[in-house]
Amino acid sequence: MVVFVQPIYSYLQDAKQLRRFPSPSFAGVSSLWRVWQNLKRKHYQAIHEAHQRLGTHVRIAPNHISVSDPAAMPDIYGHGANLLKDAFYDGGAGEFRNLADSRVKSEHQAKRRMLGHVFAQRSLTSLEPAIASCIEKLMECVDNAANTNQPINMRRYFNYFTIDAFSNILYGYTLNCLERGTDMVTAETKGGKTYQAPYIKALHGSQAVTTTVSMEPGLLPITKKLFKVHPHKKDGDKYDDIIYHNTLKRMKEDRLDGDIFSRMIKNAKGEPTNLPFGEILAECSIMMNGGTDTMASAITYIFFLLMKNPRVFKRLREELDASVPADQIVPKYNTLAALPYLRAVVEETLRVKPASTLGLPRLVPPGGRKIAGEWIDEGVTVSVPTYTLLRNPGCFEGADEYHPERWIESSPEQKAEMNTAHMPFSLGPRACIARNIAYFEQLLVVGALVRAFDFKFVDGDEFEIKVMERFNSNPGEMWMRCHRRVDVG
Repeated sequence: MVVFVQPIYSYLQDAKQLRRFPSPSFAGVSSLWRVWQNLKRKHYQAIHEAHQRLGTHVRIAPNHISVSDPAAMPDIYGHGANLLKDAFYDGGAGEFRNLADSRVKSEHQAKRRMLGHVFAQRSLTSLEPAIASCIEKLMECVDNAANTNQPINMRRYFNYFTIDAFSNILYGYTLNCLERGTDMVTAETKGGKTYQAPYIKALHGSQAVTTTVSMEPGLLPITKKLFKVHPHKKDGDKYDDIIYHNTLKRMKEDRLDGDIFSRMIKNAKGEPTNLPFGEILAECSIMMNGGTDTMASAITYIFFLLMKNPRVFKRLREELDASVPADQIVPKYNTLAALPYLRAVVEETLRVKPASTLGLPRLVPPGGRKIAGEWIDEGVTVSVPTYTLLRNPGCFEGADEYHPERWIESSPEQKAEMNTAHMPFSLGPRACIARNIAYFEQLLVVGALVRAFDFKFVDGDEFEIKVMERFNSNPGEMWMRCHRRVDVG
């Protein structure tokens, strides 16, 4: 009786005056609506359709208002907004919190200070050789497929690349996924037993179960126990073991190089940080998560959209050919960063097919707040749905169309309007700390491969890529045939 009657009673009581906001289906009564959409891997699409039908402020759970108005971004996430992270972030948290799931402001600020210099724009130059070497290995794999006239699953190989590249800049060595053509890597239990585990499946399983149970944080003490036997939870354990093995291995090496790990051991002044191993482990876990999965999705979507839009591919290649020496295998970042159309392609892909689509939940502080013109009581969860924000028709003309030229040809006034909604890495003090590396890798990979290879979908020009949202919006498999341009690289 309590399970079924209490939600209805709370809905009718309406203590926080949320019933005035429209909701899809039974979302206003139960979080099960969101959970069901997430289990279908189309949560972002259901939220988007709800906003199209119901308006800018939509109740997507009993205590959660989703706001698609661009004005909500500074209200919720901006500097000075002071809306703390919702209990959603408790779902994947362990004994030691990482930069992403820390909810206490002072703790997050300390972590941000510790890692900020690692991801600063001025630090990227030192990371370029490590990333470029992995791009060369990726190009060898594509070359091999071209020479043998075999199709290649580029979605997988982009993920192998990001695993190798980020492990290289984090730990100072790669996990050699590209060389082996597989994501099977070494994992290790806390008891010291080593075994082989599939990195991608392990990470996706971890994200799937964590995101699902986190949508009803009040039940986490129960659902965490219930899901212990679920296959996705076992996948998550394998991901934890992969990170544990490599973090322990790197710790035992006791060396200080230019990798991120070294900078966690010593700060910018060269002083020991004295971080406990558990905290280092937590930070390595979230960095490998974001640095591999989000990046693989972003790069895959770029190439998917380039192949679906030959005109864009042609113009991009012309810009690259005119700017990069023909004998240069991997173009230099400083050269690529100055190319306007390349940057426009990246920005437009982040807008049309963002790798992260979930609205990031925040709690309205004591006293309540006005969010994009609507008063919302304290203690209510609010978020801005990234996918819907990036397709705002008031900010982007032809919002559903892939049109990189908009970032070059629009007037200053139009660009300013677009930038009120174009925030693929969020906004404010909790915006993605690794966004500089994200742009860095995308420019290098796209610049190198577009110059060197021609691509075609194995399934023909009508091929459409699947999108499956766990925490990130992951692309499905993308089989392609590749041919090297003989006069480049």
